[in-house]
Amino acid sequence: MPQQLNIQGKTKEEEALEFILANEPEEGYMGCFSGGKDSCVIKHLTKISGVKVKWYYSLMPDPPELIKFIKDAHPGVVFLRPEYSFWKGILIKFPPHRKARWCCNVIKEKPSKKVPLVHRLVGIRAEESKNRAKQGWVNQITRKRINYNVIFDWLEWEVWEYIERYSIPYCSLYDKGFSRIGCVVCPMRTNSKEQELYRERYPQYFKLFEKQVGKWWENGGWWRNTKRRYSLLCEDFISNWYKGK
Repeated sequence: MPQQLNIQGKTKEEEALEFILANEPEEGYMGCFSGGKDSCVIKHLTKISGVKVKWYYSLMPDPPELIKFIKDAHPGVVFLRPEYSFWKGILIKFPPHRKARWCCNVIKEKPSKKVPLVHRLVGIRAEESKNRAKQGWVNQITRKRINYNVIFDWLEWEVWEYIERYSIPYCSLYDKGFSRIGCVVCPMRTNSKEQELYRERYPQYFKLFEKQVGKWWENGGWWRNTKRRYSLLCEDFISNWYKGK
């Protein structure tokens, strides 16, 4: 399918390249790489544009296939490691859930703060969610961090069309029914068919999750779930977690 043109007669690829070049800082960009399809596209765009960029990946409890893909297909990407793992964080804090999450901030965002580069390329797209749609093309997070959403207005089919046109390698999980790839045990995926797909493929991750939740519960976590002098059982808590409650 041919690329669509905007009112200026430019394709989205041309717009993205102009955007990258127009905002290039003297010290270069920090590229935020997740290994997903969108990251692969913006990394390829920077290669075409010739801008200075250093790519980083924050080590998350991601699928092993994804981590292997990054190491094999993108050996130049620097791995950032958190102060403690997701599994240990459950014991230190609590099992993250839809209404209260610490995992992204601690495991993903905090390690990247050590990188001195202010201007950061990100693969966020407006189509993904209402919250992401509010971010716009340029999103200043703090004085020391400005995100540039290079393919902000791209639709999913346009991402895949670009990947096919340039024969860009991508993680094999997309060919196994996964539409979005990320942390295996994600609270934002609860009560969904996508969660079922992850639980079926990675049962060992969920067994470890339940084991850590059990330890957290024994160490006093049950106090967070006490209502009218009646506390839920740990099994009930886990069951509700999977349901997104």
